[in-house]
This record gives sequence, C-alpha cells and structure tokens, in this order.
Amino acid sequence: MHPDLERVIHLQQIEDAAERARRTIADEPARQQQLAAALEAARQTLEIERARLVANQAARREIEKALAMQQARLSKFRDQLMEVKTNREYQAMQKEIETAQAEIRKQEDRLLEQMIEFDEVTLHVKQAEQAHLHDQAANEAERAQLAVQLSDAKAAIGRLAAERAALAAGISPPVLAVFDRVLKYRKISAVAPVRAGRCSACQILIRPQTVNELRRNEIIFQCESCLRILYYEDLPAAPGQAAPRPAE
Repeated sequence: MHPDLERVIHLQQIEDAAERARRTIADEPARQQQLAAALEAARQTLEIERARLVANQAARREIEKALAMQQARLSKFRDQLMEVKTNREYQAMQKEIETAQAEIRKQEDRLLEQMIEFDEVTLHVKQAEQAHLHDQAANEAERAQLAVQLSDAKAAIGRLAAERAALAAGISPPVLAVFDRVLKYRKISAVAPVRAGRCSACQILIRPQTVNELRRNEIIFQCESCLRILYYEDLPAAPGQAAPRPAE
C-alpha cells in the first residue's frame, strides 16, 4: 500500500475517534437533562400517589363524621320514640328513624369503598416509592457512567490530537493538504473505501479501469464527485460464493 495512503486512512480513523469524543462532550448537557427529567417524572408519580392517599384519608374522616352524626340522630330518635303519646307521633318518629338508618347504611357503604380504595392506594404508594428508589439508584449509576465517559472523552481529545500531529508529520505535504481541505469541506470524512465499484461515501460508480488501479492501493486518487481520497476495500465473500473477480 502507498505509504501516504496508509497514513491518511489511519489519520481518518483518528479523526473519527476524535469526532466521537467531541460528540460525547457536546451531548453531555442534553443527557444530563434527560436523566433529570426521568427522575422528576418518577418523583411526580410518587407525589400523585401520595396525594391520592391523603385525599382518601380526608374523605374517610368526613364520612366518619357524617356517620357519627347520623348514629347520634338515630339514638336520639329511639329515645324520643319511648316518649311519644300518639300514634301519629309514633309514625312520624319511625319515619325519622328509617331515614337515619338509610343514611347510616349509605355512609357505611361509602366508608367501605374508601377503605378498599385506601388499601389499593397504599399499595400504589409503596410501589411508587420502590420505583422511585430504583430510579434514583439507576440515575446515579448512569450519571457516574456519564462522568466516566466525559472524562475519557476529554482525555481522548488531547491524546488523539498528539497522535494526529505525529502521524501528519509523516505524510507528504500535498497529500496532507488534500486531506485537510476535503475534511474541512466535508466535515465528517476525507477518506472513503471503494466497495462494489462505488465510492462508499457518495455512492458514485467508479470506472472499472480505475477500480482495477485502486485494487493495489498504490495511488492517491480522489473521488471525482465528493473529492474524498479513495482506497480499495475487499468485501468478504458470502458463504458458498467465490470472491468477486476484478473489473475489466
């Protein structure tokens, strides 16, 4: 392989690694926000369940008050029943007793519903608390991992810059100038392999004669479309298939 071609391929690998490190650093604030949002969602779910529990307890207290009041009225009516002197007064008092008894049954049914709901909501609160604790632990673990990745990325930037400088020093100036110019223009890559007779970056079809020349990887050749420096990359043959023959 042409020495400069081998070096620019390696140089592109360094650029790719540096870009991944820069992306890790650039994405860090957004990833922190995602972690914070996920934890806040879990906290809000827990608060909602706790609020439901508080509301249930308040409703039970109101029902118990109403029930106690109706029970007191029933007791009073029963006492008064013993003192009535006419049939009309007796029937009127019986009516009051029946009304109070009906209201007591109504309040007891409501109280039973609240007690059943209390058990359900209590379970939901416990589940939400466990989920929140789990999410907190997972969140802290992800933040720790993110901190490690960020530290590694920052260290990689400096290390890769030194590797790039050392490697670039061994590339002939004209080839390095082409590499830097194309990289600045294309932003992502200045080197691309030829696969299946095409530039793998822009997918333009390469002339068969040129592909044959590129097979030896002994020339510095730029894609006529995207201007990237091209090199030939053999594709592994599929099981049971022979390797592709050179283009003619």
